[in-house]
Amino acid sequence: MKRARLRFVPLWDDCAHYRMRYLGADLMAGLNVTLIAFPQAIIYALMAGLPIEYGLYGMVLASIAGALFSGSNVLSIGPTNASAIVILSAFSAAGIPSDQFGYYLPIILVLTGVFLIISAFLNIASLMQYVSQSVICGYICALTLMMIVFQIHNALGFDLIGVNPNKATFFEITGATLMNLSHASLSATGICCLTFFFFFLWKRIAPNKFTVALTLLSLGLVNFCLVRFCGLPLAPNDLHVHAWSPSVQGFNMENLHTMVGVALTLSFVSLIDGNTILKTLSSCRGKRSQVNQMAWGMGWANIFCGLGSGMPAACSNIRSASNYLSGAKTALTSLFCALFFLLSIALFAPCFSYIPKCGLSMVIVLLGLELLDKHKLQVIFKTSLSDTCVFCVTCLSAFVVPLNVAIFIGVLISIALFLRKAAVPAFREYVYEGGTLMPSSSDTDTTQSEVSIIHINGHLFFGSSDLFNDQIREICKRPQLKAIILKFRRVLYIDATCLLALESLARFMHLHNRQLILTEVSTRVLKIIQRSGLSKDLPYVFLDDDRRSDQPTLDALMCAQSFIGDSTMVVRIMTNVSDHEPLKQSIQSLKPLKEPNVTS
Repeated sequence: MKRARLRFVPLWDDCAHYRMRYLGADLMAGLNVTLIAFPQAIIYALMAGLPIEYGLYGMVLASIAGALFSGSNVLSIGPTNASAIVILSAFSAAGIPSDQFGYYLPIILVLTGVFLIISAFLNIASLMQYVSQSVICGYICALTLMMIVFQIHNALGFDLIGVNPNKATFFEITGATLMNLSHASLSATGICCLTFFFFFLWKRIAPNKFTVALTLLSLGLVNFCLVRFCGLPLAPNDLHVHAWSPSVQGFNMENLHTMVGVALTLSFVSLIDGNTILKTLSSCRGKRSQVNQMAWGMGWANIFCGLGSGMPAACSNIRSASNYLSGAKTALTSLFCALFFLLSIALFAPCFSYIPKCGLSMVIVLLGLELLDKHKLQVIFKTSLSDTCVFCVTCLSAFVVPLNVAIFIGVLISIALFLRKAAVPAFREYVYEGGTLMPSSSDTDTTQSEVSIIHINGHLFFGSSDLFNDQIREICKRPQLKAIILKFRRVLYIDATCLLALESLARFMHLHNRQLILTEVSTRVLKIIQRSGLSKDLPYVFLDDDRRSDQPTLDALMCAQSFIGDSTMVVRIMTNVSDHEPLKQSIQSLKPLKEPNVTS
């Protein structure tokens, strides 16, 4: 726990040091989050294809777990749009009927919680920062489009003929929806138009975070009036919020093997979203982000929800931002939110039962369109071709393969494209002769002894080892080459593959009576070389000197000149630095020569 910087129940520390002046801010933040979370819990439960009460229970249980284990005064853990879409898509891909979602959900949530707790212990949560935003946006975009398509027929009040929605793919659902549009219900279409009107009306005249709540209240009021006073057959929804019971069904080895992939995907998406939210809020507060503690809190929240008839829990961007703007002081804010939520269920749940199902589906469609971040898409498509490719591959993969496979395809593609760029060094060679530094060509003919200086920029890893080795051996074909100096100032790390390539190069140079010299080597890289046992093949290594940046290279050049025994040698410089004036000055400062300071 100490090594991972985890506290088992950080709420005890908050309670031990609590001050009464914090109470007002914590209560106000909890109330504000409740006003946002209540309609969200209903909407996100429907997004996931679950009964509404699953979202309400999940918010209460996740808030309690977040207060106990997250240790954050701003993070709000509970149902989110991303986790709801992942669950719906996973159930649809597995062909599970909607009436059996509650049977498989508990084991998924418990497994997700276990994976998140393990990631907190092993510090895996911090690795989520290395996942490309192109992968995340492509994945979320695909899930959002799937959610919208799956809700259109519910919003318009018709059934999909000729296709099973629980087993159909995204393209089959799209085709069936287009083919059956003529069967749309007139009353459902009218409710959808009314929902559209209320949504954009409240969006214009009220804060965005209360748009959904006001829209649902307006729809419930209209539906109540139509049912009570006009006699229209728009029956209220079945909302059994008072029939809570723990859920332990579905726990067997067969379901464990079937749902482990879904749980991995859900934990992965939760970590990515939570990491982004936590780092953003931490930078605003000027504090260090505790990613492992966040994963610890989300893990216990999912276990609580799995055993208590809740839905997946993750960090919410809107609710966490509301906590921050409300000035929440301690993690007790989440506990107050849970209490306010229970009170809201008791008072307002009957009112929300009058919201028509077609109106709820229309709200989900409108929220899905809001989730498509046009600014991020514009940046991704205009930045580089590789970002565009990663986005498109991830998005299309989510339509044709299981979700737990699609997101890892996107991650692998982004890593492969990055390694392809990082593994191609861009070198340019200069030759210093007769007091002038000029670009050289490979067919430069000289009878003088040559020393080649190669600037290496970045990490030396397995992806660049072959290209690095090939370029060095190409240089070694020159008959007059007597020494190669490798500048390691910009090399922060070297792996075993490149060490073996360096060892092979050193032995090749020694076999042909030539010298390989390393200069401007950092202490970290030197320790790696010494641990590998490569020191005996590299007798001349010059450490970097921050106070005299040119001195290690000058010492290496003097060492090469001593080895060659020729004061009129030609110095060739391979570099990707466009301004070669500092290099010219370094070479010119060789006169008069002095004895080098060799670090062996």
